Amino acid sequence: MRQRRKSLAKILLLQDQLKNLNAWKLAALDLRRAALEESQKATIEAVDRDAISNGILVNSAPRRLRNIDRQIATVKDEHRAQAQRAQEQAMRAKLAERLAENLETQYRMQQERADLGDLIERSVAKKGASPA
Repeated sequence: MRQRRKSLAKILLLQDQLKNLNAWKLAALDLRRAALEESQKATIEAVDRDAISNGILVNSAPRRLRNIDRQIATVKDEHRAQAQRAQEQAMRAKLAERLAENLETQYRMQQERADLGDLIERSVAKKGASPA
């Protein structure tokens, strides 16, 4: 039982770390999407500001904007997939937590039974040893 508790504690720790890793990946994707959207805004503002004076920028801007749009769509798809993986990992972590709690309850009950058995044996031994 003791070895099983140790193993389950390790599994629980690993599941928790994996859950945190998935959350960090989601946050990184959010930051990446925000940076791309900011780049998109900056490109649009540059086109609006310099449309008349700089023909080269105006010619390359649509290509740049399409590229940014594709990157944003890719990041959104990655975010959706990562959110799904994060949810699945959270469920696995919760399951490991429940297993650990159940095992801990079983261990406590086993210890209580053993302690009660020892107490009964000592009580019976005292009664048998005392002069009557």
